Amino acid sequence: MTATWAALVGQDRAVESLRRAATRPGHAYLIAGPRGAGTADAARAFAAALLAPDGDDRTTSLVARHLHPDVIEYEPERTVITVDQARDEIIPEAWRSPIESDRKVLILLEAERLQPEAANALLKTFEEPPERTVIVLVSDAPDELLDTVRSRCQRIDLGALDEATIERALIETGVEASEAALAARLSGGQLGRARDLVGDSRALRDAFVDAASHLDGSGASAAQAAEAMLDAVHEAIATIKTCHTDELAAFDAEAARAGYDNRDLRRLRRRIEERHPARERLARRKAISEGIAALESLYRDALAGPESKLRNVDREPLVIDARAGVRALDACRHARDALEFNPNEGLLLERLALHLPGSDRTPPG
Repeated sequence: MTATWAALVGQDRAVESLRRAATRPGHAYLIAGPRGAGTADAARAFAAALLAPDGDDRTTSLVARHLHPDVIEYEPERTVITVDQARDEIIPEAWRSPIESDRKVLILLEAERLQPEAANALLKTFEEPPERTVIVLVSDAPDELLDTVRSRCQRIDLGALDEATIERALIETGVEASEAALAARLSGGQLGRARDLVGDSRALRDAFVDAASHLDGSGASAAQAAEAMLDAVHEAIATIKTCHTDELAAFDAEAARAGYDNRDLRRLRRRIEERHPARERLARRKAISEGIAALESLYRDALAGPESKLRNVDREPLVIDARAGVRALDACRHARDALEFNPNEGLLLERLALHLPGSDRTPPG
């Protein structure tokens, strides 16, 4: 997570638009781009620029760490942003005065998950928020937002990057060339995903791909694969819980230094604590989604043919017939769709593994 413009590699047009907007902000913005393009990073950088036009390091750091009292992020409760969340949390917060700064910024992550009733409840706030409040919607599926919401926001789009740009950006941060090449190939043009793939998501990707590569068509191997994938998901989100503990400790230290009013202190701390379960749910859903994406890339490589450019350049492609590959991709799509209904994760992965084909030639593991 970051709140600096420098992290938005290759997004010069969007950065310039947001920089200009920060000098004379409107009331509501929609930052759109494919998952992993850096839309949340862009929203935080914009928020930091709104609060501290001079680039104050403390403000930038607090925004990046979710600790600034005047930048409030909202995630969906379970799978949607509900009308109760809109009425009971978002609207009242928009009308509260800033604590430290001249402005307040509300960031709605995964804004496409606004329930229609929630979106309608927020329309007036989007159109005419309090003078010192700026609302930023972040979405990787902006077309799923109601027209009435989109029309009330100034839209900033982030785009996909070419592999060479992503690879170069990773190498400049110290990533080994071979690792950077693999992450760039798998990222789908999204630098954020590539960064994850050389960090916390790499073990997750490897676990899902390894599990699928060792399937032999039996129920026993499917059960083992599902267990391995679920273990990888649990490991992927374990760091989130540690980060939450650290976040509360950092907030307490910062609040003591800043001398927050006791009433503000209790409210802000409670807000952080209440956000943690939603963040953990979001992290689990993202981890499973990324694991499924890894499987999809594996089966696309198997279907692509010997002359095609592989995505998983560190693996030999699976040897399966075309119909089995298509069925595997269908199973991945059904599993992804099932995520929207907040399913039992273990059962979802077990069902997925049962519908994935075995390979005639299992790569060495």
